[in-house]
Amino acid sequence: MNTDIKGNSYNRTILMGLFLAGSFVGLLSETFLNNALVTIMDSFQIGQSMVQWLSTGFLLVVGLMIPISSWVFNNFNTRFNYIGMLFIFLVGSIVSACAINFPMLLIGRLIQAIAAGSMMPFVQNIMLVMFPPEKRGMALGLTGLVVGLGPAIGPSLAGIILQHYSWHMLFIIPAVATVIVIVLALIFARDLIHTRKTKLDWLSFMESVIGFGSVLYVLSKVGEQGKISFSSIVLVLVGILMLFLFIHRQNNIDNPLVNMNIFKNHNFNLNTILSTLSNIALVGIELILPLYLQNVTQVSALETGLVMLPGAIAMGICNVLAGGLYDKVGVRKVSLIGFFILLTGTIPMLFFNAHTNIILIAIVYAYRLTGVAFIMMNTFTDGINSLPNELSADGNAVSSTVRQVGGSVGTALSMLIVTLIVGNNTLEHTSISTLSNGYHSAFIFMLLIAIAGFGLSLKLKRNK
Repeated sequence: MNTDIKGNSYNRTILMGLFLAGSFVGLLSETFLNNALVTIMDSFQIGQSMVQWLSTGFLLVVGLMIPISSWVFNNFNTRFNYIGMLFIFLVGSIVSACAINFPMLLIGRLIQAIAAGSMMPFVQNIMLVMFPPEKRGMALGLTGLVVGLGPAIGPSLAGIILQHYSWHMLFIIPAVATVIVIVLALIFARDLIHTRKTKLDWLSFMESVIGFGSVLYVLSKVGEQGKISFSSIVLVLVGILMLFLFIHRQNNIDNPLVNMNIFKNHNFNLNTILSTLSNIALVGIELILPLYLQNVTQVSALETGLVMLPGAIAMGICNVLAGGLYDKVGVRKVSLIGFFILLTGTIPMLFFNAHTNIILIAIVYAYRLTGVAFIMMNTFTDGINSLPNELSADGNAVSSTVRQVGGSVGTALSMLIVTLIVGNNTLEHTSISTLSNGYHSAFIFMLLIAIAGFGLSLKLKRNK
């Protein structure tokens, strides 16, 4: 048994399970709607480029929330933090479930993202507190099971649900699950850290929001319109300027939102890049493949979910195995194995067509996701372990931010590539061959991500 800051005993396994349960519900919602995008397009009579905001916008808000996660974690007690995030997620789920138009659905989705963006680094920080460095591989492997399995299994569960119910049920079920977790948190949650009250630097926060938000918004907007406008160029320049001001401010104030000293650590930087590339490889394919299956191979949402289910299961199993392997052989070998699997698993996708056997697609997809499982949390863990303990929370915030923003950029670029090839037409006015060409271009982008990751993995240190 362990004790909290008040001296009360608690079971570490139960507490870890409680935190991971809430995190799973939040992260499940990251891709839960991907399998329902075609259904929602028909429901609200909107185009493919518009509906993708339910995915890209979610990832964008998640990325914008993570920079303040370190401040939130240190300024509020553990129990209050966790229950507060769950309540916000519940509100977003209810708003979306009751949506009568697309804007209302999107607003509810973005409220969900506020909680999900705070939840992920919160749980990772808790793991860093609960486990010493030599045991973090397996602990964060279990966390990776949630971080990876939630988004991976989302489309599969959604397909099964959509076979019997409307897309509204994709918000009702998470809402019910959240209520259950809130009740359990009121009973079992404990305070694990001593809070230290510091003033939030709102200027830094706004600079990060405007900076990241502007760049990601333009990428998504260009993907929607299929062209680059003068206003888009101006907005990108504004975003870059704000990010520059954000970095400059962090280096010149006493209580920075993010401690930029962590970027002096080469191993942390390299591992963060690799973890980000793996996240792009995950969330990018989670968005593109359901659209490909339903629009090109003409399968149902249920069949799409079943095709993607083996991948979710394989990723869940391999996340735990990869965490133990990392503890034994180190990050370099694990990352090289992961990116090699990712690379060789993406190549067959370049040859998919309207007549490709869906069982083959399922096998290739599952094989590919095992590669992601070997990379994502292990590179994240190794990056955090290379930092001093006092910088762990800041490192977690930065690595999670970069990984999540990278995922948002990846989905936006994927849809931009598809839109540039296909055009911003409705599905009934677009030929199967044109759609296929668009999605194949996105698969090529995924292949380039895998090649870049494998090359960078060779630069990792040869140590355990």
